Amino acid sequence: MIQRPQTLFLALAIIGNAIATSGISIWQKIGTSGQKAELFSNQWQLFQNGKEVAAHSNIAIALLVTLSTVITLVTIFSFKNRMRQMMLGLVNSLVLAGAMGYAFWVIFKEAMPTFEPEIQGKYGYGFYALVVSLLANMIANRLIRKDEMLVQSSNRMR
Repeated sequence: MIQRPQTLFLALAIIGNAIATSGISIWQKIGTSGQKAELFSNQWQLFQNGKEVAAHSNIAIALLVTLSTVITLVTIFSFKNRMRQMMLGLVNSLVLAGAMGYAFWVIFKEAMPTFEPEIQGKYGYGFYALVVSLLANMIANRLIRKDEMLVQSSNRMR
């Protein structure tokens, strides 16, 4: 059913995924000599004095987040089979964790060492949207499991 509380959290996960892939920065670092590195869901860019010096494609983050959105939609509409919902929720958590892990790998192994490695940079709204998506998915999984336990206990009463 669409009005169940877990559906609201899954919708929040979809909104977080949409924000993360909408072109909002996931991470950025600004150097002291006018350099800037910025990570988006599909690429990371290096700027020198406001001009783009290099752009490196990073389509894997966008693909993983898009896959997560599709899995979340399938999860919402498979409300008659809670076991499938729990399995899809687990897969969705793994996909979102993979997207965040790959984002960390790009940040720490590719983007950060390009200039002034002692400066860490800061995370943008795109990263926090991924965190919200992951947390909303985990809460929805907990609510689905709680719903399944309630149905199982009512079956024992019969």
